[in-house]
Amino acid sequence: MDRKIRYFVNGWSFRLSFATRPGYDGDHEDISDGDSYELGEYENSEEALAAAEAFISTHGNEVNDEEDGIGSVIYWTVEVERRVEYKENEWLPCDESGRIDDGYGNEPNATVAYLSSLEGSREERAFELAKNEYLAWLEHKADRYTTVYGYMGLGDRYEQHLF
Repeated sequence: MDRKIRYFVNGWSFRLSFATRPGYDGDHEDISDGDSYELGEYENSEEALAAAEAFISTHGNEVNDEEDGIGSVIYWTVEVERRVEYKENEWLPCDESGRIDDGYGNEPNATVAYLSSLEGSREERAFELAKNEYLAWLEHKADRYTTVYGYMGLGDRYEQHLF
């Protein structure tokens, strides 16, 4: 029996920030989930990839300025996954040939594409610069730090000073 393969496209928003919680995890990057979006199912990978690219291109990154810390960046990801109909209206991840496991019970790599609006963006670079400068400030190696918002040149609130 030849089973039909479909391509499912899903998108997510995430918030990238830098958490400073003494007594918990310490200082670290924090990625929190936002919303998820079912962007449809497609009969071929070309249509699915076009939908994924359209989603990323219409959802830009957003820089947020907070009272404390370096600020945050909202960004978007989208995944195209290959699935085969296992039972009526029940779809399972599969490889290119439609297999749902490798013979040893392992699920195949069904990801056709994974795109991120953050990867290689100005916002990613601004976040990394702000994070590194903030860490130096926390270690008293610098007398100030610049926020993500400041590195992006989005406003007047560029620096925080050590008191």
